[in-house]
Amino acid sequence: MGKPTRTARQLQQMLIQRIEALPGLRGQQTDVHRGGVIGVPSEEGGSNWTVRVVTDRGTHRADIAQIIRTLQGQFDLDED
Repeated sequence: MGKPTRTARQLQQMLIQRIEALPGLRGQQTDVHRGGVIGVPSEEGGSNWTVRVVTDRGTHRADIAQIIRTLQGQFDLDED
C-alpha cells in the first residue's frame, strides 16, 4: 500500500509549519517558502516530490533537510 498523498500546496504548508517551529526561523524565508514543492520522477520507493532549490547551496541547513526527508517518507505528492 502506498503512502497517503497531499497536494503541493498542502506539503508546502506542512513544511513551513515545521520549519517555523525551529528556533530563530519564524518569519525567515527559505527555499520551501520561495521555491515550493515540485514533483520529481520516483525511484524504487523514493519520494515523488522535492523542494526547489532557489538559494545558494552554501545556506543549506541540515535541520530543514531532515524535515523535508521526514515528510517525503510520510507523504507522496498528489499528481492529479
